[in-house]
Amino acid sequence: MYLGVDDMDLLNMENIVATQLKVRVPRVVVRYDSQNAPITIADLFPKISFTTEISDSTPSFPNVYIHELESSEVGNSIPNQEIHAIRDTIQIDVSTNVNKSEAHIVANAVVRSMKVLSYSAVMVPIYSKLNNVHRYTIRFRRVVASGDTF
Repeated sequence: MYLGVDDMDLLNMENIVATQLKVRVPRVVVRYDSQNAPITIADLFPKISFTTEISDSTPSFPNVYIHELESSEVGNSIPNQEIHAIRDTIQIDVSTNVNKSEAHIVANAVVRSMKVLSYSAVMVPIYSKLNNVHRYTIRFRRVVASGDTF
């Protein structure tokens, strides 16, 4: 799935990244079975969920929460009437109620998918556990220009 980014999409990167991850992460191959057939994230975690909203309801686990942090404009033009590019920062929280290993597997798939989208990890995965919810938090950054394709 490839998306072109126009001027207004630069202000909507959270949803563009979420759409890309919903497609890419489930397809990531985790390992191969004894017949050398690929086992994907979707095979291991058929109920994986992706969200850009905080909710009071219990999410389905594992859950991938995508949140855009501060972005800044780069590459201003002389008239300075348009945004040509932004330095985009995305934080992703991967959480599960099973164990650290499950959260780690999904976090690795997220990292691989974000690297395909040309994002750099600026905060390596940090693990935490609270109320039996295992969480990895990772931050990514890249410059996204008007006209870029995902």
